[in-house]
Order: sequence, then C-alpha cells, then structure tokens
Amino acid sequence: MRSTQVHIDLDALEWNFSCVKRRAAGKHVLGLVKANAYGHGMVPIAKALQSLGIDMLGTAIADEAVELRNNGVSTDMIILTPVEAHEVQQVARNGFHAVACAVEQIEALSQAAVSESSTVPVHLYIDTGMLREGFRVHEAVEAAKQLTTMPGIELVGVCTHFATADDPASPFLQNQLEQFKVALDLLDQSGFQFQYVHAANSGALWMDISTHFTMVRTGLSLFGYAVGAETDPALRPVLSVRSAINSIRTAFPGDSVSYGQRFTATEQCTIATVPIGYGDGYLRGLTGIGQCIIGGKRYPIVGSICMDELMVNLGQDPCSIGQEVVLLGSQLGTDGCFDAIDAIELAAMARTIPYEIITAFSARVPRVYHGRLLSVLA
Repeated sequence: MRSTQVHIDLDALEWNFSCVKRRAAGKHVLGLVKANAYGHGMVPIAKALQSLGIDMLGTAIADEAVELRNNGVSTDMIILTPVEAHEVQQVARNGFHAVACAVEQIEALSQAAVSESSTVPVHLYIDTGMLREGFRVHEAVEAAKQLTTMPGIELVGVCTHFATADDPASPFLQNQLEQFKVALDLLDQSGFQFQYVHAANSGALWMDISTHFTMVRTGLSLFGYAVGAETDPALRPVLSVRSAINSIRTAFPGDSVSYGQRFTATEQCTIATVPIGYGDGYLRGLTGIGQCIIGGKRYPIVGSICMDELMVNLGQDPCSIGQEVVLLGSQLGTDGCFDAIDAIELAAMARTIPYEIITAFSARVPRVYHGRLLSVLA
C-alpha cells in the first residue's frame, strides 16, 4: 500500500457521536456523510454510524444516497440540496427524504412518486437569511398547503440553515432563529405539525440548545471539531494524514528548492521529499507556510508544493528513508517529544476552513480504518 495514507480512527468517531448524543439530549441526530463523509470515506462512515444507531444520514446529492443503499446502508437518508430533475426517480424509488425548496421541484418529485407507487417524505426548507434556497417566512404556510395536496408527497419536516453558527460574536444566528420561530408559529396556527424540526448545524449544536428543536444536524463535530463552541466538548479528530520520507538531499547555500525558486537555502541543510502534494489534497496554498511533524518535532515545508510531492527542511537534524511524516494528526518521537497539527490549525495557515482541509484529500490516497467498529465495515 502507498506510504501516503489517510487514517480513520473509528473509536474517535464513536466517542464524538456519544458527545453529540449527550448534547442533543434525546433529540434525533442527523449525521452528514456528504462529500465522501468530509473526506473520511462515505460508505465506511455511514456503516459505522448506522451501527451506533444514528437516526438519519444526510447527503448532498441522490447519487451519494444510492451508493449507500447499494452498499447495505438502510438508515433513513435525506438529500440536503434541491433535488434535480434527473434525480427525482432515484429519490422516489428509494424513499429518500428531500428538502422542499420550490413548488415546481416537489411537483416533479410527486410525479415520480406516483410513477413509482411510493411516498417521498419532504422537509419544508425555510430561508431565514442564508439566501441560498428555500421559502421565505411569509411563503411558508402557502407552500406547506400546496405540498400537502400533491400525491406521493408526505410533509414530515421543516428546517432552516444558519449562516454564522461558527461565530459566537455574530448576532445573525439569533436573527435567523427568530425568523424560523415565526415561521413555525405561522405553520402551527395553520394546523401543520412536523416530526422533524431542525436548524442546528455543528456550530449551533454547541452554541445554543434552543436551536435543537426535534433534530440536530452535524457533520464536522462527528469528525472531531466544534468550531464556534464556547466550551471544549472534548471531541477527538477522526482523520489523520501520514506519509514517509522517500528522498533525502543536501542543499548548500544558494540552492533553490522546487518550482519557482520560492525557497533558497542560506546555509547547508537537509531536504527531505515526501510523496504527497496538491493532487492528493494537500493544498498548494500552504506553500511557504505549511509544516509537518517528523520524529515528534515540527519542520517547515519549503518550496512550492507539487502535485505529487513536497519538500521539508530538516536543518541539521538526521532523518532516514521511510521515516514517518505526519501532515495532519499527532506523533510521539523516540525522544519523548510530542506534537500535533489539527484541521483548525492547518485551515488557519491556509486561510480557509477546516471543512475544506479534511474534504480535500483525494480518492487516490488510501483510507485505513482502525478501531472497535472495524467489523461492521465489511
């Protein structure tokens, strides 16, 4: 197997799920496994979460949900973006939940459900300020009335999405929450009741329990991060990225490293080449600022990050071919030194968000799974 690997700690996933369950305090939990489960491997993660008793799984597109069904995942699933015309038959045939963002979209789902002799559960999507999709608050009641007249459509849920739940200083979450409550009151006054009422994403899950309603939605927190949390929920990162030194060179003063001569040695140093690059998902934007851990100690990544490789400046420290390199995760050195780089720190270096860091690692990097739940992945 390739030396560059993404390692997935299923024990950490199990721990994080237990933390989410405690925080949700008896509410339904919807676990997001879209985008290859944020880079962790969609099918294995879905199987692990199913074995833990998660209530629902969320994908972005129907093809993701179909892949899970075809691999033995029977848990209820919801498609969290508006269902496209080419997806309606798949959704109706498999009984996936769908978000209702436009009447025309649900009319197409209704026709598909009738043709499949099935029922599609839908969740009325309320736009409270994200301005991405959904019905405005004043449109909610009329939309619900139209949906309930459509054959093959069952209105089971209502939801919204917060734009700033990862920012405790922003008042916009409370503004959106108030708008959502107005919509819920209007729907209630018109006689609508819902099994699933959900608004809390990972940030809101930890920030404000009044956002929990009957179900919480979380992806990032299952994978070990609580961005926006005011207290540390003791989550454990599930994903780490490890490789190994595959070439060692000596750079002399004046020698440049990699494309574009963005690093020039000012003194003699050891340059180690590591077989991971932006083609694997280690962002080229980390050029000149990225770091890695070798022997429990941090070293700078120097020169332009290449498609398949990157270079590390070890100064005068010794190293060897095959020695482990940690790009994301923790490592204990032989001398007792310990260090760790998590997705939040790496995202800060790259001026992005931890979501992008962990989802970026490509399919050509093998996933290696560890932990008690390994047996359920077969």
